[in-house]
Amino acid sequence: MDERACNIAAAGYAVISQYGVRRATMNDIAEAAGVSRQTVYNIFPNREALLVGVVRYHFDSKWQAIREACPVSDERRDRFQQFMDKMVLESWESMQAMPHADELELELATTIREELAEIHVEAKRNLCEFLLPYEAALERRAITPRGLGEMLHHAIMGMKLSTTTRTEIESVVDTMLSCLMALTDPVD
Repeated sequence: MDERACNIAAAGYAVISQYGVRRATMNDIAEAAGVSRQTVYNIFPNREALLVGVVRYHFDSKWQAIREACPVSDERRDRFQQFMDKMVLESWESMQAMPHADELELELATTIREELAEIHVEAKRNLCEFLLPYEAALERRAITPRGLGEMLHHAIMGMKLSTTTRTEIESVVDTMLSCLMALTDPVD
């Protein structure tokens, strides 16, 4: 996405987070982005396209933050902790704070199902790349970065939807962190 599309998608995310997906209007999003409603429609021709842009922006910005926060040279625990904080805890917190988050999940699962599948493929690819530095350690356990990345992606998506308390999600994140540390230990 170009800069203007990202700006509108970011505004869309903020408006949806504030009002909920069904109450957010294109006018609200245009106003939040500081552009005309027609500009929003020029970039995102309909509500579904805007939703795709918002979801894509959300995932892209999370991955960008992860890449910036944890270069490959960092300690494994720090990298994995940054990943868990940004991709799991921050996303979970924003969903918990969002009014009518259940409506957003339903909208995503029904309206943009095919596009969402493409975004999930991209997310799994990013996870695999994130795990590549640990490929040798994983292979000693008959695990591939791709396999672990796909498993993590599905687990994270399920966690964000099924956990209801901060204590619960922190416990699951701590367990996942311990598992990642054990699986990627270069000396075993």
